Amino acid sequence: MLNNKEKIDELKNQIRSSNFESYQYIGSRSKKLIGTMYVKQKMDYGFHIYYIHEPSETDPLAGKNGTISEMFYDLRNKKYWIKRNLKDVNFSVRNVDSIFPKDYDQRVEIFNLLSTKANQGLYNSALHFLGAMGKEQSEMFGRFFHRLITEYSYFELLYKAGIKIDSNTYVKNPNGKSPMEILGLSKTQWKMTNKYKLSIGTFNKLSNDTADQQLINYLDYIKTLEQEYGLEKVQEFLSNEKSYLYGEHVYRSRPAIEIAKRYNLPIKHFIRYIYFECDVSQGLNAYAALSDYADYIRMTTEMGYERFDRYPRFLRTAHDIASRNYKIKLNEEEMKEWETSYQINKQYEYSYQGYKIFPPKDPSDLIKEGNVLGHCVGSYVNKVRKGTSVILFLREREDVESPLVTIEVKGNCIAQARGKMNNPPSNEQNVIIKKFAEKYQLAI
Repeated sequence: MLNNKEKIDELKNQIRSSNFESYQYIGSRSKKLIGTMYVKQKMDYGFHIYYIHEPSETDPLAGKNGTISEMFYDLRNKKYWIKRNLKDVNFSVRNVDSIFPKDYDQRVEIFNLLSTKANQGLYNSALHFLGAMGKEQSEMFGRFFHRLITEYSYFELLYKAGIKIDSNTYVKNPNGKSPMEILGLSKTQWKMTNKYKLSIGTFNKLSNDTADQQLINYLDYIKTLEQEYGLEKVQEFLSNEKSYLYGEHVYRSRPAIEIAKRYNLPIKHFIRYIYFECDVSQGLNAYAALSDYADYIRMTTEMGYERFDRYPRFLRTAHDIASRNYKIKLNEEEMKEWETSYQINKQYEYSYQGYKIFPPKDPSDLIKEGNVLGHCVGSYVNKVRKGTSVILFLREREDVESPLVTIEVKGNCIAQARGKMNNPPSNEQNVIIKKFAEKYQLAI
């Protein structure tokens, strides 16, 4: 009966004489053979390998007689173990690392040896994702192989589905049996992600079947318009409309769908106008077109116009004309409401580095601001009176009569800041606005 050492030597001889694919680790300095990896089996989702470590006087893992390690690694079924000299050892980072070379440059050969045609590139991609995270400096074989199967085994399914993930990817169910389950996507969201080549983070933590169906219908319509106009608008549409459809209430701009519903406009006709016609004939991107249109239709509606062009060929011109014609005369009761709002808004008076921020005292101050800067803040009189918006002026302390930047605060957020002709504030002015936001704990 063979003793343990004899059994180990016999196993080494069997492996060396097998037809297993192999790879020799040669020391970069000593140029001596350190060990040899033998691949007993490789699968689309893992491998079964041996590693024979040559005897060493200095390496305790090898010892004077050398060692043989066996590693089984099955990502799909999450089965993994390591044996050393026929005995089970912990599946630890250190024990995994002992099976692989310390020379990072050998990774290409090792990954090629362990990979099948179906999972080519999987291990290299996982190494870059998991080999070094946070403040770790170097990418380690053992660390990434250990993390991949103990914490991130879903990486294999996502990789094969062509999904690129990073540390910001939201994973709802790490044990899911499909990419859709892992990422927590509905069938319609999964269909949209693939059909329109959307970022995998498009639907992070969003769950709303009604919104899913509405969005895919709108995207189908956008695609037909893209072909008609020769423009790509899917991402721009998502950026402006997705939050509204899913009820997130945090909008990059006024959503076209919300404006259409509020003013009883045919939604698809309005989408065509804002996203395509304004771009092709007027050179306006959707963000600018929506901003101008929201003010334009509000002003014309508040002025009681029964007949006005709902789809002006020159939106900016129509907007500016409406702004100049927009006159609000408050009655006695409304002026009392204005004064109440003004007293509340005075809390935002602020001075910093030669600049001053303060609210308008009279409705006429808003009219003047809009006329001088060439934007439509003069039409915000009722918003300020009702307290739905706070309008503030940014001016130089030594010249408070000369408008520079108009700021709108809604809730706990700076909704917009516009200079002359709706241009953004200068870098210096942005610094002041940021300091102001920090003082009053406002999001920008």
